[in-house]
Amino acid sequence: MPRPLLLIHGYSADGLDFTNLYWALVDRKIEVKLLNVGNYISLNNEITIEDIAEGMQRAIDLTELNTSEEFDAIVHSTGMLVVRAWLAHQKIAPGKNQRLKQLKHLIGLAPATWGSPQAHKGRTWLGALVKGNKTPGPDFLNAGNLVLDGLELGSRFTWDLAHADLLGPVPYFGTGPDTPYVAVFIGNTPYKGIASVANDPGTDGTVRWSGCGLNTRKITLDLTKTPTDAQGFPRDRVTISEWANDSRLNVPILAVDKRDHGSLISDPDSGMLDRIATFLDIASSDQYNLWLNEAQTWSVPARQEMLKSKGHLFTFWETRDLDGWQQFVVHARDGHGDPVTDYMIEVFELSPDGQTWQRAEEISVDVHTYGKDPSYRCLHVQLPKGITMTPRPMQIRFQASTGTDVVTYQGYGSNNSKMEMRADSDPITIEITGELKDKNATLFHPFTTTLVEVVLNRVPYPFDKVQGIFEWLPPFTARTE
Repeated sequence: MPRPLLLIHGYSADGLDFTNLYWALVDRKIEVKLLNVGNYISLNNEITIEDIAEGMQRAIDLTELNTSEEFDAIVHSTGMLVVRAWLAHQKIAPGKNQRLKQLKHLIGLAPATWGSPQAHKGRTWLGALVKGNKTPGPDFLNAGNLVLDGLELGSRFTWDLAHADLLGPVPYFGTGPDTPYVAVFIGNTPYKGIASVANDPGTDGTVRWSGCGLNTRKITLDLTKTPTDAQGFPRDRVTISEWANDSRLNVPILAVDKRDHGSLISDPDSGMLDRIATFLDIASSDQYNLWLNEAQTWSVPARQEMLKSKGHLFTFWETRDLDGWQQFVVHARDGHGDPVTDYMIEVFELSPDGQTWQRAEEISVDVHTYGKDPSYRCLHVQLPKGITMTPRPMQIRFQASTGTDVVTYQGYGSNNSKMEMRADSDPITIEITGELKDKNATLFHPFTTTLVEVVLNRVPYPFDKVQGIFEWLPPFTARTE
């Protein structure tokens, strides 16, 4: 029996944006009665992405769709976060999560899987004028602050959501039939014309190429005295989670030639539409792997165009070949789970003669600090040609400050020596290659997002005497009335 197909739009858009895609799907023999175009409010300052996700469930419950009927979904931009939040409702484990069984196929078109570099700009007055609700009433000029907060690079929302559905012990997107099969398409060009003022390098104009796919992993740098995991068991100082494996679905990006964030759905590519139609028929992991192999081969020419640098930061006039782009989302916390908000992280590599460590200057980095909590930061990295092909010795140097003289952060580097972390002290050094069991491992994987969590001890200062934060009073010598 054919399944209903839901179309779910992005931030500040509406269901009518799917008009051209809708009829293109009909031309691919998708029955009109099966197409359901969603329409939701995003330009309201009190609405969250989770609210929209539960609004979606209400619409499913009270319309022809019901909680037991299987369906497929095509999402654009923020629509991916809406559906992922819907799937992760109450963080129910996959084996008992009926929503995971109900959604059979999920297709992301330029999905904002890890947010957008445009989101933090939307909360400004200019953003309200450009994107704000223009309908007179209580929401007039609202830009959807809470939705934009979730969409901001390095947001707490996307960090927590990834731990629920992408990095959990049992994957939400597995290779079996009880979780959705997922495909991600992304345009390989940014906006043209007047809209190009919003372009950032390595993007389709709105979302980053490296922030669309579902392939991710997490690196934990536990700089505490005795590294332990969430269950209290000892762990290595540096740990890296696995990529896709026998149980976790491989969901890379599929590049679409000459399309940007908007034209991907307003002028859908015929090759993309052909592969969407065949994707909706996948019923096993073997079929998925065959489909993905063919789709990746089709995507190669468009992806090659994404490996040509059009400039970054202060080198806009330069053009050079790349291995691609990558995002690192960094979160620093202490052993109590509280945020570390004042820190610096740097990457060093071994010099060509193998004698000294030097900053990895060839790696261009753009850093965004999450507005609500500076302990979360998003690093956008331009990967120079060859850096992902041959693993090289790498160091991470980390420095932090509490901002007070009575408490400090304390950390242990690769040599396991205790170091105080103050504004004027040397950073802690972790030799990543030396800490890993796999000496051929590399930090760099193009068109992916890697999470990095840094854990520190927070302790009274100075270390060797009682002073300041807590001390004993001298003995009382006389009773007072």
